[in-house]
Amino acid sequence: MIRHVAGIAEIVEDVEAAVGFYRDILGLPVKYEEDSPYAHVEVPGVLHFGLWSRIHAAEVTLGDASQADRIPLGFTVGLEVESVGEASGEMKTKGWPIAQTRREEPWGQVTSRFFSPSGALCEFSETPWARRITRPVEVESKEQ
Repeated sequence: MIRHVAGIAEIVEDVEAAVGFYRDILGLPVKYEEDSPYAHVEVPGVLHFGLWSRIHAAEVTLGDASQADRIPLGFTVGLEVESVGEASGEMKTKGWPIAQTRREEPWGQVTSRFFSPSGALCEFSETPWARRITRPVEVESKEQ
């Protein structure tokens, strides 16, 4: 069902402060438009690392920005699947609730979101342009 980790994002109260941290303190390139609810941080070895406004996450996931307290601060993980509809449907048949049903995002990605047992916001995604991974990423270990 799961192809690979599509990306991770940090859900934050203040996107501009988070942008400043990742850009100015950690020295990473950040793509961000002022007052945007989302930023993209370029981290070597990671397909996608985002910074996401908690209020915007609530609006997109739960349909109501005033429900932001239901969205935990911290990290979210996106899992690439063949079909968001099938993956979400399989979870539902196993009794797991889906917080946001299949939705086509303005940038063309298809998503569905759910909460993990610990309360972390997670997503299934269909991202055709991110399907160039043809084999698992391998790391060489140093023999001792």
